[in-house]
Amino acid sequence: MISQTIETQQQLSTMIPFRYRILLYLNILLVVVDICINAFSEFLAPNAFGQLIIYIIQDVCIILSLTLLVIMVLTTYVAQAGLLCLLLRMFRFSIVITCLYLVLCAVVQGLLLSRRFSKDEQGQSAFRYGEVLAFYVIQRTFSVLYYYGMKRAAYRLSDPHFYQSSKWLQDLWEKRRNVATMRIASAAGSASATTTCVCCTIL
Repeated sequence: MISQTIETQQQLSTMIPFRYRILLYLNILLVVVDICINAFSEFLAPNAFGQLIIYIIQDVCIILSLTLLVIMVLTTYVAQAGLLCLLLRMFRFSIVITCLYLVLCAVVQGLLLSRRFSKDEQGQSAFRYGEVLAFYVIQRTFSVLYYYGMKRAAYRLSDPHFYQSSKWLQDLWEKRRNVATMRIASAAGSASATTTCVCCTIL
């Protein structure tokens, strides 16, 4: 049973195109870099200029991670089949969380660097200010949601159904066709009813 499960997983992994696997691994690598920066940014740079470079790297990693996620979503077979709205609903949590996390990182980095580049604040801790400490704690706490969102998106995008025609995709198309047919029928019915009322009024 275990060997059959392993073989099934290997078959599913081979069904995912190679370029998507590369993008997934790269996205995970960017998340790992962000974790390391959040954990060791206060120890890696001895001065404010070094921290500025580290913060720029962190922001670039977040932007690249968001860009890769959008690219992977837009280039799936499901998106090319015309079900882009469905994919955006499925991955909107990860996209929104990433955007909010980027904003929080920019705010925290701006507050920290403004204090550390100030001549009056040199040699003193920037965390003695309440607003700096508050945003720092919020950003670090929110980072957990960011990591969860990216891991969730990567796990979903590893599903082979996104990269080939399947029964799941055919069922979605059938539901969409039925909904469109019902809307057309209801619109035609309301139009005919309106025409009948107008004719009766004229008579």
